[in-house]
Amino acid sequence: METSKIFSVMLLPQLLEWVRFHFPSREIMAMKILARKKIGADLENVDYWESVFGCALHGKLDIVRALLTLHSKADHSAFLAAENSLRNMPVFNVYGGYSIKEFTIRWKQWQMSLSQSIDSKAFSIDPMLESLMKLVVGTELWEFSKYAEAWYELLVAKLLYTAPCCKQPELARYANTIGMKWQTVKKTSLLVLDNIYLALMESDLHQVIKEIQYMNDNGWFAAHLTDLLYHCGRLNIVDKDQINVTDMLHESLILDYGSTMMGHHSLWQCGASYLEHCPEQGHARLEVLLQTIPLGSEARIRKIIDVAKQNNMPEVVSSICKIQGLKCIKQNRLGNALAWALKSQDVLFATHIADRFLRHYVDHAEIQCKDLLENLGSCMLVSDRLTFLGKYCEFHQMYGIGEFREAARLLVSLIVSNLAPKYFWSILLTDAIPLLETDDLVFSSQDTYELLRAVQRRGDDPKFQDKVSIFRLAAARNLSRAIIVEGNRPD
Repeated sequence: METSKIFSVMLLPQLLEWVRFHFPSREIMAMKILARKKIGADLENVDYWESVFGCALHGKLDIVRALLTLHSKADHSAFLAAENSLRNMPVFNVYGGYSIKEFTIRWKQWQMSLSQSIDSKAFSIDPMLESLMKLVVGTELWEFSKYAEAWYELLVAKLLYTAPCCKQPELARYANTIGMKWQTVKKTSLLVLDNIYLALMESDLHQVIKEIQYMNDNGWFAAHLTDLLYHCGRLNIVDKDQINVTDMLHESLILDYGSTMMGHHSLWQCGASYLEHCPEQGHARLEVLLQTIPLGSEARIRKIIDVAKQNNMPEVVSSICKIQGLKCIKQNRLGNALAWALKSQDVLFATHIADRFLRHYVDHAEIQCKDLLENLGSCMLVSDRLTFLGKYCEFHQMYGIGEFREAARLLVSLIVSNLAPKYFWSILLTDAIPLLETDDLVFSSQDTYELLRAVQRRGDDPKFQDKVSIFRLAAARNLSRAIIVEGNRPD
C-alpha cells in the first residue's frame, strides 16, 4: 500500500519531465537571457516575462528565480520576497525523510503564507510579478494559456501548484476538465494525440489502442504497443458484455499489420512473420495472401515457396509451381516446366509435361533436355507417366553406350509394365527390332514371347503396320536362337 501511495505521488515528477522534454523553447529562451548576466534584462528583452511564465508553467523555479535576479527592480523587497517564496516552495521527495501527509501539511502552510502575501499587495510593485505569484499559488491559470502550446502544459502546472500529491483518479478528472476548457478557450478541437493522452490518464488502455489506430502509421504503433503490453501481462481488455477480449484484440492488430506488410513489394516476408505469430487466423490469412503476391523474378518465387513450405501449405506451393510451369510451357521451355512440376508434386501436371516430352519424341525422334531426364532419380516417381519417361530415357542412354543387354531388359520392363501411353506403343515395338537382330543374344525366349504378345495386343497402330512383318521375322529368329542357347545350358 505504501508503495502504491509513493507511485501515485511520483506521477507529477514524470509529467513535469515529459512537458519539459517536449516544449523546451521557453527554457532555451531563458538560458539566452541568463547567459548575458545583465541587470535590467526585462528592459532589454521583450520575451523576458514570456520566459519567466513559460518556465513557471513547467516547474523550472530555479530558472525563474535566476531570471528575477536580473530584473531592473531585483533589489526591491517585493522581488526579494518573491524569490524567497519560490526558494522555500516544498517539493516532495521519496527520500526526503517525511511522509506524504507531513509534506501536504508543509505545502499547504507555504501556500497559505504566499496567499496572504498576495492579498496584502506585497508584490503589487510590478503587475507581472504579482501575476507570477498568483500562478504559483494556484489562483490563476488560464490567463497564462497564451504561453502554453498544449493543454497538458496547463494540466501539469495545475497539478504542481494546486495538487502536487495528485493520484491517478484525480489526474483523469483534472485532465478532462482542462482538456475541455482548452477547446473552449482556444476554439479548437483536440487532436488524435490529445485523445490518446486523455485515455492514458484515465488508464483506459482499450481506448488508447482505439485512438492509436486512427494515427496514419499503417498500424505499426498500435500493433507493437499492444504486443508489448500483452507479453508483459499489462493488457487486460474487457468488452461491454464483460467478456475478456485481450487475446482477440492482440491477434487482430498483429493480423491487420501483417496483412498490410504483405501488400508491400519488399516487406512481404516481414509481414509473413507477423502472421505466423497469429495462432487463430494467421495461417489461413497467410495462405490467401501468399497467392496474391506478384511473382516477378524466380528468386522471389523461391522465397514465396520457402515461406509456404515452412508453414505447411502444399496447395500454395503447387499452385505457384503450376503457374510458373505453364508459363514455361508457353515459352517452349519444357525442362524448366518439368522442374516446376517436380516442385509442385502435382501428379496431373507432371503427367501432362511428361506427355509433352513423349509427343515431341514421337514427332521429331528427339529427346529434349536429356541431362535433366537422365538425372531425375526418385523424382520420376511423382507420376507413372514421368516414371515411364525417365526409364525410356535411361533405355536410350544404355543403347547409346552399347549396353544392349541392359537396354533390352529396360525395354521389356517398359512393355510389361503397360505404363506407355497408347500413342507410344509403336515406338517401343520399333525400338525392339534392332535389339532382336543383334549379333549377341539380348532377349531370352520369355522376353521374346512378351514382345510377341505386345505386338498381338498393341500392334494395330497404323504407324507400325509396315513394320509388323519385319518385327515378327526378327522375333522368330531371336526365339529360335534363344531356345537353342537355353537348351544347351546345363541344368
